[in-house]
Amino acid sequence: MTSSLNGRNVVITRSIAQNESLRRLLEARGANVVEVPLIAIAEPDDEGRERDEVLHRFHEFDWIVVTSPNGADRVAPFFSAAQAAGDEQRFPHIAAVGEATARSLGVTASLIAEPARADVLAEQFPAGAGTVLVVQGNLADESLSDAIATKGWSVTRVVAYQTVSLRPTEDMKDPALNADVLLLASGSAVTAWFDSFGTHTPHCVVAIGPSTAKVAHAVGIDLAAVAEEQSLESLIQAAEQALENL
Repeated sequence: MTSSLNGRNVVITRSIAQNESLRRLLEARGANVVEVPLIAIAEPDDEGRERDEVLHRFHEFDWIVVTSPNGADRVAPFFSAAQAAGDEQRFPHIAAVGEATARSLGVTASLIAEPARADVLAEQFPAGAGTVLVVQGNLADESLSDAIATKGWSVTRVVAYQTVSLRPTEDMKDPALNADVLLLASGSAVTAWFDSFGTHTPHCVVAIGPSTAKVAHAVGIDLAAVAEEQSLESLIQAAEQALENL
């Protein structure tokens, strides 16, 4: 069956390092991908010193919660080193937001939130006593940590990476605004788009889950659809359905 994205110009705004997976999924559906990177993933302000210090002793925690593949990519080397040293018996329980995050960790997660949303993980996380390390980006709020804390846990938060806004070049602007579809894969991408283009967008704008949609509504960007979960497949499926309904 032909996708409704076939022949459509679709804008993606993820960082250059993250675009490949989304681009391939879109091209497999016949879409013409317009890359306008508006965010980049960088080290925290302290170059990751606090993160690395905490992760060197990750075995001291009862749970480690990782909310995104970007965070997982920074946690995984510490897990890998522990496995190589034969310290697997000292692993805490692992919780991840979505299958993509879990796969990036390289270890078996005890809890995977599906649909892939932090609020779903907060609801599913068990009550208990002990210590939990929450690994997030610099723009994440405290709602997940607070929800886990209300269930009896002592929570430590660590910033694993930071999201940096980029400006599109002049030759990117017209193709972006004249495209058929704009895919917004994070709240930071929404903010970066607004900083560069205001509320001017392609006709069909799709957000990757309710938290991204909330940011879009706050800045006045109209959405044609919202993906049910924070995954690329869900984002693309929402775009397809939106185009079919136009």
